[in-house]
Amino acid sequence: MMPIYTPPIEDFKFLLHDVLRIGEITDLKSFEELDEDTVNAIIEAAGEFTSEVLAPLNESGDREGAQLTQQGVTTPSGFVEAYRQFIDGGWASLIARPEHGGQGLPHIFKNIMDEMLGAANLAFAMCPATSPGVYQILLHHGTDEMRDVYVPRIVSGEWATAMSLTEPQCGSALGLIRSRAEPQEDGTYKITGTKMFNSWGDHDMAGNIVHLVLAKLPGAPEGTRGISLFLVPKFLPNGSGEAGARNNFSCGSLERKMGIHASATCVTNFDGATGYLVGKPNQGLPNMFVLMNTMRLATGAMATGIADTAYRHALSYTKERIAGRAASGAKYPDLAGDPIIVHPDVRRMLMTMRAFTEGARQFCLWIGLNLERAAIHDDPKTRQECDELVSLLTPVVKAFLSDKSFESIDMALQCYGGHGYIQDNGIEQYLRDERMLRLGEGTSGIQAMDLLHRKVLLDDSKTLDRYFALIRDFAAQMPETNRLNALSQTLTHELARLENLTRELSHALRTDGEALGAASFDYLNMLGHLSLAFMWAQAAAAAERELGSGKSGQFYENKLATAEFYFARVLPEMLSLEAKIRAGASTLMRITDDAF
Repeated sequence: MMPIYTPPIEDFKFLLHDVLRIGEITDLKSFEELDEDTVNAIIEAAGEFTSEVLAPLNESGDREGAQLTQQGVTTPSGFVEAYRQFIDGGWASLIARPEHGGQGLPHIFKNIMDEMLGAANLAFAMCPATSPGVYQILLHHGTDEMRDVYVPRIVSGEWATAMSLTEPQCGSALGLIRSRAEPQEDGTYKITGTKMFNSWGDHDMAGNIVHLVLAKLPGAPEGTRGISLFLVPKFLPNGSGEAGARNNFSCGSLERKMGIHASATCVTNFDGATGYLVGKPNQGLPNMFVLMNTMRLATGAMATGIADTAYRHALSYTKERIAGRAASGAKYPDLAGDPIIVHPDVRRMLMTMRAFTEGARQFCLWIGLNLERAAIHDDPKTRQECDELVSLLTPVVKAFLSDKSFESIDMALQCYGGHGYIQDNGIEQYLRDERMLRLGEGTSGIQAMDLLHRKVLLDDSKTLDRYFALIRDFAAQMPETNRLNALSQTLTHELARLENLTRELSHALRTDGEALGAASFDYLNMLGHLSLAFMWAQAAAAAERELGSGKSGQFYENKLATAEFYFARVLPEMLSLEAKIRAGASTLMRITDDAF
């Protein structure tokens, strides 16, 4: 029987030490005291917590679900105790500054933990996912009192957080929100309105839940320019800063969802609740985007994790399931038949899953390293360029990884055949749970428009060109071996394909909104495939280097083989994506609305 979750410890170590070479980083103070043993100990402890504490609650949590009672929302059996272990283990405070009670570790460790949490128990993972972003908002836009009272408790995890954006009459069109904030004589605000899709909006795991709520002040400008941001705690702090009187809002109902049943998705009613303005009036949306972008990056890591878990389950099953003989003759003549892993079509699915999850894992870690440079590098220019690079690729991390994760889990289910459709085998839960990641924090279509319109065209491709230069320079510097030469040449060729397409279409897309909308999704996918190819080129070069230094082992050979598979059988999707983009919008828009 396969363990519920087997953390990819060896792969994390390879990526950190051999590919990213964090032990050789000299321009970031946060890495100075992290020797290899310390890094490995953190990874192993994270794997132990997620696999032994959280993973066993995944199926039972799905079955029991969160429940709404007269006292509020209760979580499934074991969740309260697991959250306490999460806090006591220091997992909530990994990257926060030491002066706020955090451990001050590099952001890359949050990427690792996000993946492991998503892999072990996605519903649970969503609860602490908002807190790092809330921490950043309060740090930069909160009052002194917020930093003194709320920040340390949020950093420790003693107080959980939630974001309250969506309303029944509007989803992504936040300019249409109706929630109101009435100023009071004591400087507070009375918040009135209803929010929905409020993940972990109420529960029994933390001593308080701090909501960030979007609402409009009296006389505010129309649309998104009139949105303000408010901190609204479930319990109002008393004189000593501890949770005191209950605030005037509650969970009116829980959504009945396809998946993540253990996560309480609330309809929250604010009935004159006491709130506190965060930042300046009418600047709520730009401030909230700090949290939303943090969540989008976390989404990519969690999507990678749950896809990896599904892959490992499928791999185990295909090694055990007996069905027929290999096309080339019996591979296991002593058995009644060969395990289905011998069949090329099963290998197609397994290799596609493997290539995606390992490439996506490296992509998330690489983004984390750039986030660290954007936050603390001594050189202002480096900070700015890394921040712009992360901003450019955030839609890709969120949308491309969550979309491909779902496709990967679907392949894992397919490996089971009819047994994958049966609840008792567990694989269908991963598919149901992951589907939410493609929707939350902005759907893939919205992410694609953000990428192509805001991050590429409005930027005149300046950041994109810097990213392309990184890829081009790496390909040019790859060691000249037979196996790496083929990868570097293909990477350079596909880079030129996307560069030329971007240059050729930039003018037309600026002047034709329908053409822009028609191209954006496929463009995001092209950049996603190119990015994972860039990651696999780095991994292959590192594996070749380790083999060349005298190290032996199947692990490095497997890395090279998987890189070659990605370049040969996944990256060619760039051709069809380019063809769809060049086809324009006419075939999409030709049929009139009333003719559908």
